Amino acid sequence: MSTDTDATPFPSRFALLAYPDDEEGPATIVGWGLALPDGTAFGFSLHRGNNLLTLCASADGVARLHNADPEWIDDEPGRPAQPQSP
Repeated sequence: MSTDTDATPFPSRFALLAYPDDEEGPATIVGWGLALPDGTAFGFSLHRGNNLLTLCASADGVARLHNADPEWIDDEPGRPAQPQSP
C-alpha cells in the first residue's frame, strides 16, 4: 500500500523571466531552472553568448543571480522540514 509520504518527490521546473526596465514590455525567458525536493535549485541561462550555470539554496537565489524572476512551470515545491531543537 502506497501513501503520499511513500512517493518520491520530483523536482519542479521553472523559467527565468527578465522584464524590460520600464516594466511595460513583455517578459523574456532568459533561462530555465530546476528546484530539487530538498529546496536547492539550479539554473541555466545564455547571456551575451556566455553560459551561466548556478546552484543555490533556493529558486529565488538562482533567479537573483540571473537577474530574473522565477515563473513556475510545475507546482512550487514546499519548504523542506527544518530540524527541531530538543
